[in-house]
Amino acid sequence: MGYDVLIKNGALIDGTGTAARHGSVAITDGKIIEVGEIDGPANQVIDAEGTVVAPGFIDPHTHYDAQICWDGAVTPSSWHGVTSVVVGNCGVGIAPCKLESREIAMLIWSMLKPYRTTSWKKALPGTGKPFPNI
Repeated sequence: MGYDVLIKNGALIDGTGTAARHGSVAITDGKIIEVGEIDGPANQVIDAEGTVVAPGFIDPHTHYDAQICWDGAVTPSSWHGVTSVVVGNCGVGIAPCKLESREIAMLIWSMLKPYRTTSWKKALPGTGKPFPNI
């Protein structure tokens, strides 16, 4: 099997809590498909000797439920290698939002971000139903 990109010889830190280990990351069609001791052809080979290779981080504290309203690609996390996020875990979020909580949620977010409550009304339907995974 050939890969699009093979990042090899790096110190792998995979977020499982295990110690860093020497290894590689294979990418095909923009997705990580293998991590570990990999030997195979690739269109592009990156020698990561002397560097850390971390194939994806989980950001446990985001406010993407609001940010996605003005940044549809929620870009900052991907700039830093984040591949998975948790949303709505701290209680200061806009989704899901019960209809009876909608006005106070819009007021809070209008103070935090420079958007009028009329803009939040479009983004915050107030159904109280959770959103599907994205």
